[in-house]
Amino acid sequence: MVSKCRYILQQITSFPIPKLDPDSRSEIGMPTINSEIIALSSTKDAGRSTDATIVIRDELDYHEYGEGNYLAIAPTVDAGGQLIEMSTRDKIYKPDDKSHFRQRFVDALNGRNNTFPIFLGWKLRPVRVEGISLDDWYEQLTREYTDSQLEAEYPATLEEALAPSKTRAFFNEPRVNEMLRDVWEPMSSELAVKYSPYVKIYKEPTAAGKYCLFCDPGSQEDKHATVVIDTATGEEVACSFGKCAPDLACRIYDELVRFYNKAYNCFEANAQTGGRFIEIITQLGTPNMHVQKEGRTGYWESGPIKRDALWGLEEAIRLNLIKVHTREAITEFRNFIVLAGKEPQKMRGQEDDFIDAWKGVWAISKVMPRGKIMAYSFQYRDS
Repeated sequence: MVSKCRYILQQITSFPIPKLDPDSRSEIGMPTINSEIIALSSTKDAGRSTDATIVIRDELDYHEYGEGNYLAIAPTVDAGGQLIEMSTRDKIYKPDDKSHFRQRFVDALNGRNNTFPIFLGWKLRPVRVEGISLDDWYEQLTREYTDSQLEAEYPATLEEALAPSKTRAFFNEPRVNEMLRDVWEPMSSELAVKYSPYVKIYKEPTAAGKYCLFCDPGSQEDKHATVVIDTATGEEVACSFGKCAPDLACRIYDELVRFYNKAYNCFEANAQTGGRFIEIITQLGTPNMHVQKEGRTGYWESGPIKRDALWGLEEAIRLNLIKVHTREAITEFRNFIVLAGKEPQKMRGQEDDFIDAWKGVWAISKVMPRGKIMAYSFQYRDS
């Protein structure tokens, strides 16, 4: 970093540069203007008790003590200093739920800190080698790098940079990327207006349509997610999501069931929010509810049931059996990972409410009653 700064100073010709003293590999000083540039090793306490005006943390995703070091330099930043953090992604050796740099960037994107996020893709540099187009240069590069190295070192889009390594993404990444083509704006609907901003209607019910609905309940601190699908096509026709009181989420659930031809329906019953949902739904008398076990309202997820439902959704995505219109759901699919020796999980700071709703609706859609079918046996004879 100091060498880069020295090179920049050497290129400045528009005004005189003060004499450098000291001028070493780890430090540049300019005594006449009381300034200095110091390179510090990547330790937990680097930068502590300094009064720097600018702190630059380069290749932060490879900083072993990045999170702890932030606590050391925070007082400098809080006192009015500027913090610049840069890095490529360490997708090969660092799990996303342990990446301090990635979490800082995601928080910036979501307005959870005072940092301004900037992404610079590899195509931003117009020429890599004279006489060779970027596409030809990249094709040569693919012969030397593994897929994991390419996606870490040469992301073309912000989505590629933030996505987990393909070797650890739980859902089929090419298929998840294709799903973005099916993202729709919701249609104007009386029900959507009544329950704005929670309800989104993509298709209204048809007279002969068969529909299935599942809800992952929430609370005023936790988002709920409800998904409605057309069972003939696997297409999402409506959804509801967001933080709201359980009573409101239940009323939305009940009205969506009735609106979509008394859709076959259920909801996750585990935990305290599930218990409150059971109480309200029972009072509302919601029709056509899936019965997992006789006498028990709701969908109770034990380990094996939860695992089977999740892998059922994985298969549905991989085999293109569902069509998703809500961007937030696709984002959750993208940020669901598998770490060695662990169960599939959401990345730190991400949501999985839509994943719970989708795996539930897909699971009960496969066991919903399809109507009565009468079979007759008769002997053929000439008329």
